[in-house]
Amino acid sequence: MSRSLEPTLLSLLPTLPSASSLPPPLLEYASSLLSLSRHNASTLKAEEEVARLYACAHLACERLKTTLDLPPIQARPPVIPRIYRRLYTHLNHILPAASVGKSGRVRTPSGKAKEATGVFGSAAGQRIRDRATPNKEMSLAQFRSKADGTPTKSTGKAVLPGTGRAAAARDALPPWVRPTTQFMCLKLDNQRMGRTVLAGMQTIVVPHGKRNRDAWVTEHLSPLLAAVCFMVAMKIANLETGAQISSDQYIALRRDIVRALKSARTQVDHRREDEEVFWEGWSNPTPKAVDEALAKIKESQWQEEDWFTGIDDLVASTHAAGDRDLEMAGADDHGSGSKAQIQRGDTMLQSRWVMTDEKREDYRRWKADILSHIEEMEKARGSAMEVDATA
Repeated sequence: MSRSLEPTLLSLLPTLPSASSLPPPLLEYASSLLSLSRHNASTLKAEEEVARLYACAHLACERLKTTLDLPPIQARPPVIPRIYRRLYTHLNHILPAASVGKSGRVRTPSGKAKEATGVFGSAAGQRIRDRATPNKEMSLAQFRSKADGTPTKSTGKAVLPGTGRAAAARDALPPWVRPTTQFMCLKLDNQRMGRTVLAGMQTIVVPHGKRNRDAWVTEHLSPLLAAVCFMVAMKIANLETGAQISSDQYIALRRDIVRALKSARTQVDHRREDEEVFWEGWSNPTPKAVDEALAKIKESQWQEEDWFTGIDDLVASTHAAGDRDLEMAGADDHGSGSKAQIQRGDTMLQSRWVMTDEKREDYRRWKADILSHIEEMEKARGSAMEVDATA
């Protein structure tokens, strides 16, 4: 057991007078979560590793606050809120919850055998019937992923080579979300934001590869997709122009997104799958539903996750790519420069600013006309000078 657990738990429960007043089940459960986290989440980022012990202690307090009648919890994590919220959510999904037996005692994944020997105040000599008393290795075995890729109790699914959390999130999304996102971005002439919109849907609907248990999310997938698309487009526009969107622009953008989403139902190809299965969770979007979804996103603080905060980097990289394309357009008038020029709906690099092949051809014709006109003027001037000389 870590020596830092007791002071950490006391900091989370500041109204407790001393370490001796900490409930033994709480200390035992926090220690169990810490051990399991080091196995199930062995590779955390450096800034997350700093808060591992604190998050496990916080998680133990939250899960047992009702069972143990704990005093109010006051969390002051050692890292910034955004990083801590991400770490806490991740550990909450991968670490098994405590269970309460008939006697009211708390059972932990690594401590069920210890209860029989009196760790939680049970009678001495009490044993678990019809099975051997598990040791530490047996208790943790059910949460370990097997090397041959067979299912484990912690996941319930086979672990396939080359798959990860992002692949699991893609598979867990309803089948229509990905092609509908691509269709909407194409309709809005804003294709570069497709990955960000899809990342937002994965973060909200299938966090850590599992479906969100929030009933509202399940029942409002279409308005949620429209709201995520709206927020991404609005932030990109704000970063590009440096100005806040006006009320008229707000209404126009929302209208365009709702129209694109509605038309997706009839235009997105789903011939390979059953229509009812493909459109699972679909509902007819309305402007009011989109506004409610925007309010829900802000209320749940989903916009503080990486999918939304990373838009700054997306716009910055787009600007850099745009500068390179403009340089190529000026340097290469006949070669492959035209192929490298891509019209981006989410930047100022629109067709009016880019030297396309069609514009080059127009320019050549214009240049030829101008040179021909200049040549005629030079000939006329030369003829006039000859006449003056003979006179």
